[in-house]
Amino acid sequence: MKVIILGCATSTGVPIIGCNCPVCTSDNPKNERTRCSLFIRLGGKNILIDSSTDLRFQALEHNITRLDAVLYTHSHADHTHGIDDLRTFNFVNNMVIPCYGNLRTITNLKKNFGYIFDGVSSAGGKPRLELNVVERAFDFEGIKIIPIEIHHARWMILGYRIGNVAYLTDCSGIPDGSLEKLKGLELLILSALRYREHPAHFNVDQAVEMTQRINPKLAVFTHMGHEIDYDTLLSELPDNIVPAYDGMEFELDEP
Repeated sequence: MKVIILGCATSTGVPIIGCNCPVCTSDNPKNERTRCSLFIRLGGKNILIDSSTDLRFQALEHNITRLDAVLYTHSHADHTHGIDDLRTFNFVNNMVIPCYGNLRTITNLKKNFGYIFDGVSSAGGKPRLELNVVERAFDFEGIKIIPIEIHHARWMILGYRIGNVAYLTDCSGIPDGSLEKLKGLELLILSALRYREHPAHFNVDQAVEMTQRINPKLAVFTHMGHEIDYDTLLSELPDNIVPAYDGMEFELDEP
């Protein structure tokens, strides 16, 4: 089972346009972050979590030429606005791509990208996607996918658990019922936006506290803004927690 963090930035990306702060002008490549998405290869299938704004660049960087499914956490722009790039995978592989999300996310995708789902043919082509509402664990081509309900301010969005890996981005709280689904993790990928508190995202201290409650073997913090310097945060975190960087890879046993 291969896991690649394609992007680990908050919605602006890092560096931010026009910003001259120490992180945005850093020469450390681990401080250059594209928008959040995750790639999983398991059982011969390629699964993408969120079609980030930077999907085309991420796919080229990691030679991703096929996607068998896309899991959506929620419908905010930075997690969905790469959706049009999915059509290239349709062309190359001559297949419709199944996409999954909760009801609110699927409803918003149909509204926000109405040109894709209006049933009108386009000479330039448009993504061929099959939208599926998920409310509970489901099987995809022999792979068990467990949606994890989490809070994103007043939204209830989804994280996902596949095997002993869980991906929880844009998280500001985890209900007790969802915590039960996160026991025994080898790898937890959890958002940690910045040091100051934020109404819709865990800050670093909150993410550390939640990680200690979940107690995975390893936690990786993602969805980080330009207030976070990679090396500084790495030096401050407990031994079983590290910051993400774009292109970070993990090899785990298949579930």
